[in-house]
Amino acid sequence: MRIFIFLTLLFLGAATSQAQFINIADGGTAYGCSGALLDSGGEGAAGYSNNEDFTITICTDGTGGQTGISLQWITFNLSTQGTAPTDNITIYDGADISAPLIGTWFGTDNPGIISSGFGNVNGCLTIVFHSNDVGTGVFAAALSCATPCNPPVASATMGQAIPALVCQGEVITFDGSASTAAGGATLAEYRWDFQDGTQDSLTGPIVTHSFAEAGEYVVQLILTDDNECNNNNLVDLQIFVSTTPTFAGTLPGDTICEGESVNLLASPTAVTWSALPENNLGGGIFLPDDQGVPFTSTLIFTNFSPGQTLTNINDLLSVCVSMEHSFMGDLVISLACPSGQSVTFHQQNGGGTYLGEPVDIETLPDSIGVCYNYCWSPSATNGTWVDNAQATLPAGTYESLNPMDALVGCELNGTWSFTITDLWAIDNGFLCDWSMNFDQSLFPSLTTFTPVLGTTTADSSNWVGNGVSSDPNNPLAGVATPVGVGSHDYVFSVTDNFGCTYDTTITIVVNPGITGPIIHAEAGKPYWVPQRIMHPINGPTPVLTLPLP
Repeated sequence: MRIFIFLTLLFLGAATSQAQFINIADGGTAYGCSGALLDSGGEGAAGYSNNEDFTITICTDGTGGQTGISLQWITFNLSTQGTAPTDNITIYDGADISAPLIGTWFGTDNPGIISSGFGNVNGCLTIVFHSNDVGTGVFAAALSCATPCNPPVASATMGQAIPALVCQGEVITFDGSASTAAGGATLAEYRWDFQDGTQDSLTGPIVTHSFAEAGEYVVQLILTDDNECNNNNLVDLQIFVSTTPTFAGTLPGDTICEGESVNLLASPTAVTWSALPENNLGGGIFLPDDQGVPFTSTLIFTNFSPGQTLTNINDLLSVCVSMEHSFMGDLVISLACPSGQSVTFHQQNGGGTYLGEPVDIETLPDSIGVCYNYCWSPSATNGTWVDNAQATLPAGTYESLNPMDALVGCELNGTWSFTITDLWAIDNGFLCDWSMNFDQSLFPSLTTFTPVLGTTTADSSNWVGNGVSSDPNNPLAGVATPVGVGSHDYVFSVTDNFGCTYDTTITIVVNPGITGPIIHAEAGKPYWVPQRIMHPINGPTPVLTLPLP
């Protein structure tokens, strides 16, 4: 009855369009742009009967100049009883069953919205229904008309070979002006998706954009024409944004006296970027002392192939947690996968063993201690947490209480849930982070790149500063002889094959040299020198004797 009421309201709202109920049992060809297609039970939602075989063709009546038919299946509940083929609906893109097949649907596999295609010259849809001799059901579809899409074609360039190698913050121009609409249509919108969380649908066919973070970005252009049709091709403008090198190992600054020199030596190292997905929580969360209340944190993976499952437990390298808690015996810790399987890593026991370095002071119940990193791995052989319990559980990798094999068969894409439950009172803790580490071979087509640093030629790497001289055979090395007292900065720069220049700075502090009085003495006579100028050699009073002429 709920279906009937819904459809009645739908058609009352469309009365001006001469809404009609079309019963599939009527067969033949029906015309209309509003109303509904119903099963043989009709408007009372009584449902169809056994052993039915009906074929009907529905075509547009030309309302509003629309040239195609669209069916939106409001309800779809076919019986799956009996032997195959069970009850089903088949739809063809044309005026009879010789037209291209769109699809066949069974059970509750709702077809959604089915529309006649652009190549359908008559704009009709043909629907064939079959029911077997056991079990019945119900179906209904709302009817409307539209002009079938002849999609536009996107074409875009960025003036560089693909993949484009660019710097962080570098402005890139994207040009989609070569995109085309189908005959008779015009392009109404250019929407650029930069894959960094931003889109631009206002600027038009030519836009500029920069990427703040290193990584891979595949820019797409989505077109919409004045018939609200979108392109179905991809432009795939792939961009690699350079990573920032590290300069660990570069000799640090120094403090010297005026006139002295310092050796300079840089040690730049390129950083590799990988498309491995983010696999950790990304922030700390307090674990309150709520007895019996599960605390659950989740990670969502979408980078695996659709339907891909964990077939070998050793491909889950480890599950790791960074945490602190003042009573290991309080806790139950488990992991559940998107498919529902779960494994318990730890289930109480271990007494008052500390995890990490908690703040175990009752007057500071919410203070954060020092988190230690603990992992569980199917390859671990050193026992469980309880097997290793002592005053403080050392950081490291342990065996799970229950075999991690329980996770074999889990779907990889979806939500993984890490749960900690505190079953005793008084003590609490802090979850700093948790992560899952899969074998990289599980991820399809991972992109990685490493910029090449120009460390062998002076035009790609060099030192700059006051009184610096470079080694012609090694641009990483140099000698600094600062002129003048004070602080002097020396900058080492290196350029990679992306054309990006990075630098690091060291500071050399120059102190004044030692000065003293001018000594005037007669040849051959001893001369007393104050201790503030000379230290004694063989006695408390330094004596300087000038040689005879």
